[in-house]
Amino acid sequence: MAEQKLNRRVQYTRRALREALIDLVSEKPLANITITDICARADINRSTFYLHYQGVHELLGEIEDYIIARLKEQLAQTPSVETLHVLVNFLKHIKRSPREIRLLYTLVGEGGDPHFVRRLQELTYDAFQRGWAHRMPAASESHKRLTFSFIVPGVISVLSAWVHDDMPDISAEEVIALLESIIENGVNGIYEHISSIAQE
Repeated sequence: MAEQKLNRRVQYTRRALREALIDLVSEKPLANITITDICARADINRSTFYLHYQGVHELLGEIEDYIIARLKEQLAQTPSVETLHVLVNFLKHIKRSPREIRLLYTLVGEGGDPHFVRRLQELTYDAFQRGWAHRMPAASESHKRLTFSFIVPGVISVLSAWVHDDMPDISAEEVIALLESIIENGVNGIYEHISSIAQE
């Protein structure tokens, strides 16, 4: 019983610290957030903070790990040709959670965490690559990387516009269908170009 109570207290403390950091992210640059800021917002003293985390970046890392793990879990349950459909539920979720939207855009923004951006890019690339066997079977790894580098900023821009702007006439499913159409047609054109070069 005592152990269960301790576990609940640990879970509460760690959750309070995570929530405090997420709130602070929307108020000041990530690099300027201190342990003192987090403890004050969570109403937890510094000594308690150090019982759980060595610093802000370790706490931030736990939040990032959760985001990546959730996306990996969703992608693992999705057929390779339906990778973009993972984004439907994800979009619906963040649309309902302004705090998570602010967190994600801070992490991937100019003052965000480059390490998290790289992890997110690798995860997204692996997911896209699973569905590209039938779209670009003759493409080299370099061609896939370059194609991915072209596609990702466009996808992010579309999702950003939909999440932040008031578009009640467009559902998450319609946004994903639009992206699939753009990507599919674009990839087909690139593959035709690659194939023609290979035949010369």
